[in-house]
Amino acid sequence: MLGSVKPLVVQAYSTASVDRLWEVVTDWNRHGSYFPLTTMRIEPGAPGVGQEFAGTTAVGPVRFVDSMVVTQWQPPGRDGCFAIRKTGRLLAGTATVRVQPEGDGSRITWTTDAGPRPQWLGRIVAPVSRVAGRLIYGRVVTGMAKAAARDD
Repeated sequence: MLGSVKPLVVQAYSTASVDRLWEVVTDWNRHGSYFPLTTMRIEPGAPGVGQEFAGTTAVGPVRFVDSMVVTQWQPPGRDGCFAIRKTGRLLAGTATVRVQPEGDGSRITWTTDAGPRPQWLGRIVAPVSRVAGRLIYGRVVTGMAKAAARDD
């Protein structure tokens, strides 16, 4: 979804506190339970800018690795925000995830412009990847919001 395609934005409300939702969305190991067919590998180091991790998605013998690095890290005082940049060979782009208080709970907003490399391929597959992205990321943020509420 790079290039001329506008970023995909998905949101979900949680009854959990902003701090609890932040804990859930920044638990990289747990991301494998939200993204289908994905396992996570986290590089050693403290959470924050420069931290690296990767999700490996596999269907039978076919697999690809989605490597990422954290480029922004602001734990919640009131709002929290982190951003990542995709660094692998197959996917490019960024994601920015915000958690904010809302009413008695909180809201997660996930914004991404991720897509396949090279960029021209991303533009060609954009209509399909946008629909798939909305379904996948919608499921991810809803799952995170529900998990934070359950665990709160």
